[in-house]
Amino acid sequence: MKKMLLAWLLALAIAGCGGGGGGTAPSTQTGSSSGNSTVQQPATTTTALAQNTVAVTVDSTYAQLNTPYVTLTVCAPGTSNCTTIDHVLVDTGSTGLRLLRSALPSSLGLANSTNPNTGLPLAECSEFGSGHSWGPISSVDLKIAGETASSLPIQIIDDSFATVPADCAGFGADMAANGAQSLGAKGILGVSSLRRDCNSLCLSVAQTIYYDCVGQICHAVTMPISDQVPNPATRFASDNNGVVLTFPGIPATGSALVTGTMTFGIDTQPDNTMASSLTQLTHSDSALSASYGGQTMNGIIDSGSGAYFFPDATITQCPTTFSSQAYYCPTSALTLTAALGGSNGSMITGVTFSIANAMSTMVNNSFVAYNNIGVDTNLFGQAYLDLGMPFFYGKTIYFGIQSNDILDLGTMPYWAIQS
Repeated sequence: MKKMLLAWLLALAIAGCGGGGGGTAPSTQTGSSSGNSTVQQPATTTTALAQNTVAVTVDSTYAQLNTPYVTLTVCAPGTSNCTTIDHVLVDTGSTGLRLLRSALPSSLGLANSTNPNTGLPLAECSEFGSGHSWGPISSVDLKIAGETASSLPIQIIDDSFATVPADCAGFGADMAANGAQSLGAKGILGVSSLRRDCNSLCLSVAQTIYYDCVGQICHAVTMPISDQVPNPATRFASDNNGVVLTFPGIPATGSALVTGTMTFGIDTQPDNTMASSLTQLTHSDSALSASYGGQTMNGIIDSGSGAYFFPDATITQCPTTFSSQAYYCPTSALTLTAALGGSNGSMITGVTFSIANAMSTMVNNSFVAYNNIGVDTNLFGQAYLDLGMPFFYGKTIYFGIQSNDILDLGTMPYWAIQS
């Protein structure tokens, strides 16, 4: 599957959900938990989690490659009328909670939100690297771990709400055309380093992100920053300044199940303290710079991408009979090196990652979690380095959220990596 117009191009927090587009495993890979059980290394959390921490699992429910899932609860605002939703994608490359209509029982009675400027029903086109999702804006009380975000604006993914506008449909395939099976999840929890899903870009109607609807007809509108779909973590009473993802390492041959954690807040609790020795990569518009293979390009650290996505003409690609995507199939495993930089002049050099023969690795092991799968790609004709979910295994990665809706005020978005 996957993500919304890349953050470094648009400064959109909805830049995630598969920026490179790699989600569903190739047909030669079953995505089941069968295979060589001697190399399967499920990581499980046996100790009680703190109130600001929730388990995140990579499993084979939807046969999605390297897709981290979380379980959360949503309620009709101000009530105890709630439902628990499992298998919501954790996406550090996008901003905002987006849930399939089919995951929300009608008994919740969620009302459609209206445009504060016009009073008309409000909808959104979430534009991702591999397609779009469409549906109205509503509000819920979100409960996850021990945290609550009250009256949180979210997108409900629902093609039946109104006719999908041509400029939205033209962006790419409908990622939720077949519900959770095609989306690969029951929703997307976007927890990037940005506070809002569109920021200053949606002050221009040309972005075609937000829409006013009359009946089945919808027209693009501008949307003030304060009225845009927010990063859910920013709406917690505390632990609201960042998100920390921690995952165990996995074998080079893959794993059928991986369990990590998502911890809310940075330096707000004993369990989210960041070592002062870690380099903070800061950028005012959520972008990172990257250097790889003698090229300077944009970069992103994105749990919503199922592989490493980067251009390298020197690495052999897998045959098209394996996948329509340009997976890498080197004759032997490669250890590659990149550098990441922020606008504050900070730099992390010697960022290493492994690339194995995707075809032989996935065919021989039939898992859904791999730390060494790569795809050759550019996005919108530009080179970029997408450090997807394979990069997260064996690391703790901090995503510091901007402290003000105006990007150049307050604390800037930042990232830090602990191996």
